[in-house]
Amino acid sequence: MSLTIKNTNRCSQGASTPMAMRQLTCSIALLLGASIAPIAANAQSAGPFPGCDATAYLTQGHLSRTVAIDLPNGDYKYVAEYHANQTPPRYGWTKKASLDALGFNPNDGYVYGWSQFHHMPIRMHKDWSVEPLNVATNVQKHFYAGDVSGPENKLYMYNRNSKDAGLYSVDLDSTSPSYLEMEQVATAKQLKLNIEDFAIHPYSGLIYAVEANGNVLEVDPATASKTVLGNSKVHGNLGGAFFDGSGNLYIARNHDGRIFRIGIDSGNYIGEFVAKVPSATANDGFRCATAPFSSTAAELADFGDAPDTYGTSLKANGARHSMVGTNPLRLGAEVDAESDAFAYPLTDSDQGNDEDGVAFVTSIVAGNTARAVVKASDAGYLSAWIDADRDGVFDARDQVVSDQVVSAGSNMVIVPVPNDLKAGESWSRFRLSSAQGLQATGAAVDGEVEDHPIKLMEDLQKVTTYPSKGGFSTVVFEDNWPFAGDYDMNDLVTRMRTQVHQNSSGVTQVNIHGYVTAAGAYYKNGFAVRLPGVPRDAIDESKIEFALSDSSGNVSPLEPGRKEAIFIITDNVFKHVTPGPSCDYYRSEYQCGADLEFKFSLSIPFKEPLDVKLAGLFDPFLFATPGEFHGEHFVNPPGRSYEIHLKNQSPTEAFDYSLFAGVGQDASDVSQGKYFLTESGMPWALEVGTDWRHPYEYVELSAAYPDFPAFATSSGAQNQDWFLEANAVNDLIFPE
Repeated sequence: MSLTIKNTNRCSQGASTPMAMRQLTCSIALLLGASIAPIAANAQSAGPFPGCDATAYLTQGHLSRTVAIDLPNGDYKYVAEYHANQTPPRYGWTKKASLDALGFNPNDGYVYGWSQFHHMPIRMHKDWSVEPLNVATNVQKHFYAGDVSGPENKLYMYNRNSKDAGLYSVDLDSTSPSYLEMEQVATAKQLKLNIEDFAIHPYSGLIYAVEANGNVLEVDPATASKTVLGNSKVHGNLGGAFFDGSGNLYIARNHDGRIFRIGIDSGNYIGEFVAKVPSATANDGFRCATAPFSSTAAELADFGDAPDTYGTSLKANGARHSMVGTNPLRLGAEVDAESDAFAYPLTDSDQGNDEDGVAFVTSIVAGNTARAVVKASDAGYLSAWIDADRDGVFDARDQVVSDQVVSAGSNMVIVPVPNDLKAGESWSRFRLSSAQGLQATGAAVDGEVEDHPIKLMEDLQKVTTYPSKGGFSTVVFEDNWPFAGDYDMNDLVTRMRTQVHQNSSGVTQVNIHGYVTAAGAYYKNGFAVRLPGVPRDAIDESKIEFALSDSSGNVSPLEPGRKEAIFIITDNVFKHVTPGPSCDYYRSEYQCGADLEFKFSLSIPFKEPLDVKLAGLFDPFLFATPGEFHGEHFVNPPGRSYEIHLKNQSPTEAFDYSLFAGVGQDASDVSQGKYFLTESGMPWALEVGTDWRHPYEYVELSAAYPDFPAFATSSGAQNQDWFLEANAVNDLIFPE
């Protein structure tokens, strides 16, 4: 495994080259826009990886692809979008084809691990192809955690949730009489490890891992003993682990891609942020454990933060300002130096907030002049761009300030706003330098760049946000209606924020932002939102903006064939979420955390201002996925005609009112305006106006939150603070 910096001058990596010269050469290469690429990715044939170097690797996803990481500066590059022989050519995408328990073997130069598809150990070659090994195994479950012990020349793997769970080893020594034999070293009951991956110390052969609660574990495979060394203060699903030659353990957190270092040999068990790579539902790490923590590049430049379509990263010739030598010019008080940009949605907030030099003090309205306060550390030339047409590019027509002279301190800058802007969320870029004529992209010898998200408006408007600008309200559903079922209220858990835009003539636009926190349903369910009192033909469908985190939101969500304005976020939530390892559901079972995969954003403009009252979360509701089984009491799958709304909210025109037949525990009474409630007033859907923690799977809401029944049956007159964590049984609710 080897990571090199490529440019026309060739970044020298020869062993005879002095380290300082190598670093300088590589640093210049990065400043000029070099990219990283491992030598192994260019190999033309199978065989072992060439040597042992400092590159770290994460293999991500259920159909694994591998990213190479230069740990000291955070540079990364996907080097294997697909691993040959991971699945048969016609097998296609599968949730059961991940490569896990990976480790680099310094004894022969191969990577070893476990293939979920082949259900056996594999050997990975330098061309990233996968070779299943002829290892006899009766283990029924997949291994997620593992590494290679160099001192023992063995692959160790661990699983925790099956009858044959435990720690296993595979002999990798081809001269041994037990070559490729697999044996159980310890049972899961003996070790009780709540881990996603582990790494083996390069010299002692001891196993180290970090649990989801942050505890740092040391495991001796010879004695099957476990020791808690301390707490790392790093929590979450830690799916990738590897060592360096100085005895430092590195762990990669799945949901945000952050990599932390823990000084095992130094006894410092507090996690230290090192680098950031793309997040993933599943991660597995490997690295040559004896290689030192060394860098092939220096942090040389300040970059912007806008999405990379705007020209932000080195690869996109992003706007960057050199940090080499003396650079007195700053926007605001802070600046950071990076080897590449953290383009949105990534963030460099771990290095401090350096976006402190520009602040708009007025709204950005078509045809008006906006004002921004720009703080400069010294005199220089300021240029600025606003993406007025929101096409994701800063082009020449987007430049609103050109080489304006600013002085040290605060400067009021007038920003002309085009008449023909496209209203909505957009981006701005400000660049300060001693040089004139800067473009929106490219290098500058000094100064700083700041990218800021902005909101463009066609008219002065009042914007009402619910529940708050920075908060979300939680909506939960129990999908067994009209039966109470297990009443754990986690079959669908969403968090939502809404905005209502209006001028003197009425409502002009509404926005909906949210994400799915949990899906603990056996049934398949869709999720939608209705705008009460708004007719479908009042919506300007051609201007709707709909985005999902998995990029599948490219079809208008406005439900066709209706008179009401109904927006289908998805017809099946499980298309967009993946249960964690060994989990049946998404973020509802014990020890089944996962990153938040399903986010949605919806901007809904009206053709004309509408005199209508819209407040709160409008009308979010669950419906049965068409064609999918939804209980034995339905002769045929009910599909779209089955809905669950908040208590006393009437269903939509698509609902089959014959379902209000007094079956089960439902006590709906259409004549009295009573919907989706039991005789005692308990609902099947509930809004909690904050970021609420839902109960675990099969835990009744009343058990997790004992004050809730009195709140519900009294129509909210009693126990109005029932939902607070202080009033919950903490062991029965899902952790954040």
